[in-house]
Amino acid sequence: MLFNSIEFLIFFPIVIAGFFLLPHKFRRYFLLAASCYFYMSFIPKYILILLFTTLVDFFGALGVEKAREAGNRKLSKTCFLVAVLLNVGLLVFFKYLGLLEDTINFFGHMIDMKTVVLPDVVLPIGISFHTFQSMGYLIDVFMGKEKAEKSFIDFALFLMFFPQLVAGPIERSSNLFSQLKAEHFIHYENFSYGGKMMLWGMFKKVVVADNLAMFADAVFNNVHEYSGGGLILGILAFTIQIYCDFSGYSDIAIGAARCMDIRLMKNFDTPYFSKNVPEFWRRWHISLSTWFKDYVYIPMGGNRVSKPRWIFNQMVTFTVSGIWHGAAFTFVVWGMLNGVYIVISRFVKPIRDKIKEVIGLAKAKWLGDGIDMLITFCLISVTWVFFRANSFADAFYVFGHLFSETVCEFPHIAEFRSYIALGAPVILLAVDALTKSQKVVAWYTKRSIPMQVVRIASYAVMLFIIVIFGAYDNKSFIYFQF
Repeated sequence: MLFNSIEFLIFFPIVIAGFFLLPHKFRRYFLLAASCYFYMSFIPKYILILLFTTLVDFFGALGVEKAREAGNRKLSKTCFLVAVLLNVGLLVFFKYLGLLEDTINFFGHMIDMKTVVLPDVVLPIGISFHTFQSMGYLIDVFMGKEKAEKSFIDFALFLMFFPQLVAGPIERSSNLFSQLKAEHFIHYENFSYGGKMMLWGMFKKVVVADNLAMFADAVFNNVHEYSGGGLILGILAFTIQIYCDFSGYSDIAIGAARCMDIRLMKNFDTPYFSKNVPEFWRRWHISLSTWFKDYVYIPMGGNRVSKPRWIFNQMVTFTVSGIWHGAAFTFVVWGMLNGVYIVISRFVKPIRDKIKEVIGLAKAKWLGDGIDMLITFCLISVTWVFFRANSFADAFYVFGHLFSETVCEFPHIAEFRSYIALGAPVILLAVDALTKSQKVVAWYTKRSIPMQVVRIASYAVMLFIIVIFGAYDNKSFIYFQF
């Protein structure tokens, strides 16, 4: 059940009504049933995989805690490792068999080994997201940061809560458990904020992302038909598309949860206004970035190590991030390239600051910041080529023909849709820029009657744009494949 579907438009009000009409003691059961129905609307039988993960980590965490309290650290560690291996094994089987097959055959051909053929399996929706959320909880219990949850219903709801079930944010038990257990009440502010977030998320998805997808798909699915400006257009289209597609999902998820008085963590913070790549990764997919920082980067030593070890830590973290995103070597290279950016950024910062001082950009901060944002945007756009390309051959073709012609070749897209696809990102970037200004936000959120009229009018205009200019062919969200 996609957020941008008629089914969800019917499903969500029913869930909200049922949630607040039922007595508090029944709400968690109702919400868990609704979440199961939401997930089963994609591929019903895969609810069994989600149930398996839930059982493994629920009883695994209980075993870890019970063994530790009994003073048996070896048994506690064994329970933890078994649960982690089952989680990872599930991911490998459903997500990485293809990559494993390619790797075995690549090295096998060098020694004339017979080609290995592994079975094809359908990837369960959102398996990486709910597996990482569950593993984060398991690690926290093992490290003694959280107590093991004693209620299976509460743990299952923590893992299956439908707004963020299939594409995040990847929530922490410290934030979500207490909220799911608390009694919630209807508040106008929650519906106002939640509705606004859902509206803005829908604009990003159906107006910006899905219209730009026509350009990005046309170019990346037929790269040999384009060169020069056409390829650049495809890269820019995908760069904006993936941001709007994923952040749009996060906005809708955060808004839907807020309507139920539940606050999910912020997942994006206008990342394309970042002035360097490390800043970009602090503002892009925040829930995943902090997950890798807390559970991979810091346990390896973080930045409290020698420079060579710090470089190693960064590269391992971003390589694993690339593997998490997709079962293809193009994703591995995407992750490693971002890691290289992070490493280089640290060492060139003194040189960059010195150059700014010499040419006067240190005094003209607005100009220096603008140049930094543009450079960062271009660097990140380069990495998205590997993320989106269907193969290494396609990616290298794109880089090899970016500047082969000066004439921009537009894909054959309906003129009406072309104007929307090129115009909508302007609205997006303008709104993102304005929301960074505290003065603008303070002015827009004034409680005066004139400003209430302005806000209602702006929401009405946004709804009109979504209805009239949205692309409604039920395009799935990009991150569903992860």
